[in-house]
Amino acid sequence: MTIQVAIQPDLTTRQLTSRIIDENEIFIIIPLLVQLYPNLPTETIKSRLEEIKNLNWACLGIFDKDSLVGISGYWLNTRLYCGKYLYVDHFVVNDAFRETGVGALLMQKIKEIADQNLCSHICLDTFTGNLQAQHYWSKHQFNIVGFHYVLQN
Repeated sequence: MTIQVAIQPDLTTRQLTSRIIDENEIFIIIPLLVQLYPNLPTETIKSRLEEIKNLNWACLGIFDKDSLVGISGYWLNTRLYCGKYLYVDHFVVNDAFRETGVGALLMQKIKEIADQNLCSHICLDTFTGNLQAQHYWSKHQFNIVGFHYVLQN
């Protein structure tokens, strides 16, 4: 599927495409994950991707021609309190493509995947210090409904 989107600041029209990233090419997402986790070694990201790519996890990519400009990993699962849901995992837009419609297209596609899989909810976590992400999710009608607690072993 191809969608025309006006890109700022030069307002040229880009051909953005979306597709699920195949597990054999999953390492193309590493530069965007490094953008999200600058203090996490690339080798750690790679080894964790190697593990999760074989689980119930997938990754949607947004491409500008052949360049990957946005990703959203996701899990499909079922919980007692809400039934079937899609969990957004690592929603990242290349810094150079922020405020250009890439995030909106990524969100639209995630919602379509949730609908196709009969999910009743779309859920995610964001770090307490990531105010930009919190603003983004609130702007897209996501509600804060709880706390995510972690006990490190």
